[in-house]
Amino acid sequence: MLVTALATAGALVVNMGSYQSFLLLLGSVFVPLFAVLLADWLAAGAHYGVDDVFGSPAWRAGLVGAWIAGFALYQWLFPTGPAWWVDLVAELNPPGWGIGATVPSFVVSFVAALAVALVTRRGTARAAAA
Repeated sequence: MLVTALATAGALVVNMGSYQSFLLLLGSVFVPLFAVLLADWLAAGAHYGVDDVFGSPAWRAGLVGAWIAGFALYQWLFPTGPAWWVDLVAELNPPGWGIGATVPSFVVSFVAALAVALVTRRGTARAAAA
């Protein structure tokens, strides 16, 4: 009952416009991140082995770059966050396509990450064979 009372009080106090902005900002982070993870997993043969988890490099700049590209596209198509950020991105003249930002962001991150993961895995396989 305490949790219900706190949740109800919070729902009455929290500005839903701010909550929507927060959820969209979360989407701009996690949609491209999921695309990168899915692309890397598919490049690994739709499974991760112990070596994929514990033997891979701690920093993979190409995959981080794919995530940043997806995040940037999401923010360009549908800027969310603090007012100064939204005003700054609005200066870049985002298109008014009306299709949202989730699918384009996912596709860009997925394609970039898949290309990077395939090239990286081929290079690693060649180095191991030599």
